[in-house]
Parts: sequence; structure tokens; C-alpha cells
Amino acid sequence: MSKKERIELPKTTLEKMANIAGYSLFALTLVLMIFAWDSLPEKVPVHFNASGGADRYDTDFELLMLPVIGIILGMVMEILEKHPEVHNYPLRLNASNRREFYLNSRKILNLTKNMVFIIFSIVILEMLSVAINETSLLGGWMLPVILVLVFWPMVYGLFERRKII
Repeated sequence: MSKKERIELPKTTLEKMANIAGYSLFALTLVLMIFAWDSLPEKVPVHFNASGGADRYDTDFELLMLPVIGIILGMVMEILEKHPEVHNYPLRLNASNRREFYLNSRKILNLTKNMVFIIFSIVILEMLSVAINETSLLGGWMLPVILVLVFWPMVYGLFERRKII
């Protein structure tokens, strides 16, 4: 058995639910952004400080970059998710635990991908809210929420990985 052996693994319920949440929220955010586009002022907030206040404004072009970057990241992670055999594994990977390691790595990547979609949605919605309503949705909670969303898949996945024998 080679180190790069491909194994077909069906998606877990967690992965399916994460995909539904991530893709749906991102798609709804993009639809909302399209409908709100004509309401945007000349300058929109493009950066927020640690307390959630907008501290840099620029043209709406920067708002367009977020969905493009999110879609590109999502496509790359989706491709990598389909090929867990190319992921990096600890030396203890062997024929008896390969399936578990592949599944664990794919789950981490799936959750990370969907958290990226959710984070991009939060940032886009925050930018739209401040630009149009001059009201922050999360304020000082934006940074802690984003940090939890960034680190949760890794912590969860590495904790689960410790159980693999």
C-alpha cells in the first residue's frame, strides 16, 4: 500500500451540514449584496479595528473583491477536499489507520472551507450594514467571533486526530 493511496470515503453528516450552512449563507450574502448595491454610498468601510469600528473607507470595488477571493478559496479547498491522499500526515499513518486519517483531514478541510464562507459572509454583511445603515452588526464581537470560527475546525480536528490509533 503506497502512502498516496486513494480511498473513496462518503461524506459524513457533519460535512454535509457544514456545506449546507457555508454555501447557503455565502450565497444569501451575495444575493443581498447584489440587491443592496445601488444603496451603497460612494465610500464603503473596508477595514475594521479590533473593537469593530470601521477605520478605513474606499470604493465599492474592494467590496467586490471579497466574494471573488471567497469563491477562489472555496474552489481550491473543494478540490483539496476531494484528494485527502495529498494532505500531510504524521509518521504514524499506516494501512490500518489510513481511512481514519483521510477522513479526519477531509473533515478539517471541509469545516475550514465552510468557516471561510461564513467569515466572508460576516465581513461582507458588516461592511454593507455600516455603509448603508451606519450601524455595526457585531461591533466589538466581530474579531472574537471570527477568531473562534478560524480556530474551531483545527482544534476540533486535531482533538479528533489524537483518538486515531
